[in-house]
Amino acid sequence: MKILSCNAGYLLGYQNVLGGYVPPPIGATLGDTVAERQAFEQLVSLIERERPDVVSLLEIDRGSHRTITDGQFQTLRDSLRRRGLSYGGEIANKYGDSGLVQSLPFFGQLGNGVLSRADRNPTIVPHYLSVGRKRLVLEIEAAADVVLFMVHLSLGARSRARQLSELAALIRDRADGRQVVVTGDFNTFAATEELREFTQRTALELQVPGETVPARPFDDWLVSSRQLDLFCCSPSLDVARCDVLDVQLSDHRPVVLELDR
Repeated sequence: MKILSCNAGYLLGYQNVLGGYVPPPIGATLGDTVAERQAFEQLVSLIERERPDVVSLLEIDRGSHRTITDGQFQTLRDSLRRRGLSYGGEIANKYGDSGLVQSLPFFGQLGNGVLSRADRNPTIVPHYLSVGRKRLVLEIEAAADVVLFMVHLSLGARSRARQLSELAALIRDRADGRQVVVTGDFNTFAATEELREFTQRTALELQVPGETVPARPFDDWLVSSRQLDLFCCSPSLDVARCDVLDVQLSDHRPVVLELDR
C-alpha cells in the first residue's frame, strides 16, 4: 500500500517572497493563472508517476475566485482519468461544518481532500476538532484492517497540543482494533519532540521522511525544525519506504509512505 501526502498550497506555486516567509501578495489574494497551471501539472504528473493507493491532499480550492478551475479537486480527478487513472474520494471544508469562517464566500471554498483508487472505494468520514482554525480530520478506511487519519494541525503550539490530545482520543475511539496511519501537515516547527506524548498515548511510531519545507534565512532564530509533513504508524505495520519527494509545487514538498502488505 502506498500513501502520498501533499500540502498543495491551493496550487499557487512556491515563490521566494521575503525569504519565503510570506506568500506572493497578488497571487494569494487574486490567484495566479501561470503558477496554478504549473503546480497543477506537477501534481498530476507526480500522482501518475507514483500511482499511490491513497492521496492525502491538503489546501485544495473548491472553487473560489482564486482558482482558474471550477474546483481543483474535481478537475484533478478528471485530469487523472484522462491519463487512465481512476480515483474516487471526497473533499471537505477545513474550518468546520458550521460557523462564521466557513460561511464566508472565500474561506468556505478552502478544503482538504482525499483521493483513493476507484477499485478500493473506502469509507471516508470527516471529523472536526474543537480547537484551532484548521480543525478537519479525515478518517479513511485504507484497507480492511488499516485506518488512515489525515490532519492539518494548527500553527499555534497551544492549540496544536490540544488538537493532538483530541486526535489521540479520536483514534482510540475509531480504530476499533485496526492498524493506524496518521499523516498530514503537523506544523511541528518546534521539532517532532512535541509529538512524543501523542505517540505514547496512541502507541504509534513516528516516521519522519525528512525536511519538507525549504530552508529560509532566519530559520535558525525562528524555528527548530522543517520536518512538518509526517507519518505516525502502528508498530505492526511494515514500512518499506518513507521519503520526501523532490517536487516543489507549494511551500511543502510531498511525502510518500509505502507499506509491505
